[in-house]
Amino acid sequence: MNVAKIQEFQKMIQDIKNDILEVHQDPEGILEIEINGHLQIQKVRINLKVHDQKLEETLPELINTSIISVSLKIKNLIEHYQKNL
Repeated sequence: MNVAKIQEFQKMIQDIKNDILEVHQDPEGILEIEINGHLQIQKVRINLKVHDQKLEETLPELINTSIISVSLKIKNLIEHYQKNL
């Protein structure tokens, strides 16, 4: 792969990350997380009526599933791009 193709690929990855923004919520509606393509959490909304223990159980799982979801989206877009080279 030549330098121009590598630079184009790097720009494409950056563009993909900049365009992704997902909102994830646990099934019980306790937490909502907004996460971007750079895997940065932008917002966290917490139901204030929830007990600390339930929050401790729910938050890590929601963060992990959010990261996995965004990572898979990035991976799929990169694979699609590579096939079209």
